[in-house]
Amino acid sequence: METYEKISENCKLLWHEGFELSNQKHTQVSGYVFNDKNELLIVRNDQTWTIPGGHPELNETYLETLNRELMEEACVTLKEVNYLGAVEVVENGKTYYQLRYTAKVNELKPFKQEWEIGERKFVKLNDLANHIKWSKGITFSSQIESAKKFWNIK
Repeated sequence: METYEKISENCKLLWHEGFELSNQKHTQVSGYVFNDKNELLIVRNDQTWTIPGGHPELNETYLETLNRELMEEACVTLKEVNYLGAVEVVENGKTYYQLRYTAKVNELKPFKQEWEIGERKFVKLNDLANHIKWSKGITFSSQIESAKKFWNIK
C-alpha cells in the first residue's frame, strides 16, 4: 500500500511514477534537468532552492509549460525531455497533480533575472540536501530516484 507523506495538517503528497493524467486538475509542471556531468539544475527563489517549473498558462500543453518555465527561470533549453510522473497533492480535501519531467540541457543561455528567480546552478546529487531542505523527504526522494533510474545515474 502506498503511503502519503504528510506535509501539514491539511496537506499530503504521494508520488506516482508514470501516472497518466487525463482530466484531473494539474497546477504545476517541473523538471529534473541534468547537465552532461549528471548534475541537477536548481534555482533560487528568495532564499529557497528548488527545481525549476511553474504553473501552466491558458491552453498551454504540459511540454509548453515546462519549456517556457525553464527558459524564464533558468535560461536553458531542453533536449531528451521525458515524462516521469505526477505528485498527487491532497490539500484541504481537494486533489490536484503536479507533473514531473526529466531532461538534459540543450543550451545554457546567459542567466537573466527577469522573474522571481535570483540564481541558477547545477549541483551534484550528493550535495542536494545542502540546498533543498526537503530533498530527503519521501516524495522528493522518490522523484529523484525516478529521474536517476531513467538516466541510469548511480
